[in-house]
Amino acid sequence: MGWRKKRQDLRELQHVQLMAEEDTIVFGEELTRFGDAHELDADARHDYQTALDAYETAKRIVDKLQSVESISAVIDTLTAGRYALACARARVDGAPPPERRTPCFFNPQHGPASADVVWTPRNGPTRRVPACAQDAARIKAGEDPPVRMVRYGEQQVPAWEAGAPNEPYRIGFFTGSGARAVVVELKTRMKGEGGGTWGNGFRDPKRRGP
Repeated sequence: MGWRKKRQDLRELQHVQLMAEEDTIVFGEELTRFGDAHELDADARHDYQTALDAYETAKRIVDKLQSVESISAVIDTLTAGRYALACARARVDGAPPPERRTPCFFNPQHGPASADVVWTPRNGPTRRVPACAQDAARIKAGEDPPVRMVRYGEQQVPAWEAGAPNEPYRIGFFTGSGARAVVVELKTRMKGEGGGTWGNGFRDPKRRGP
């Protein structure tokens, strides 16, 4: 049984590492677009530099991940970086910095949530979850928000339906928040948890950010 456990642990580590690397790449691309498009004053530059530093730190951590549990360091770093970028955006728009909140439930790549929304998943009861401004507007308009999709077996599914290998990464974003209860509840409704063949489902993992 020991070799099976080691193989499973390695598979789960590779899965969360690919997710973390994808998130880091997406964040780096977002930083580049923002920096290229705006002239920044001193305060906005400070926030932007904080976000850049978080991006560089996340890249280093991803490359050295040794366990599934260590993914929390990447998650915390990216969350802080996305918040700093949101602050820089607000300053460019002449708005006050946003409240520091949990990342968007539907896709943490969207950055910090701006509001709690009432949402009914396809396999669960109606709940309140944190959402970014764009997703909150979509929910209000009766539209489905674009959710984080990952490969599960031969299909793409929402991240919260992807089974045990995704759990440490998924739960890490929402520790201590109301959204965690939603994720746990959805998890209990899944079937075949932990099965299937895992693939990355993402862009070339060898590609780096800006």
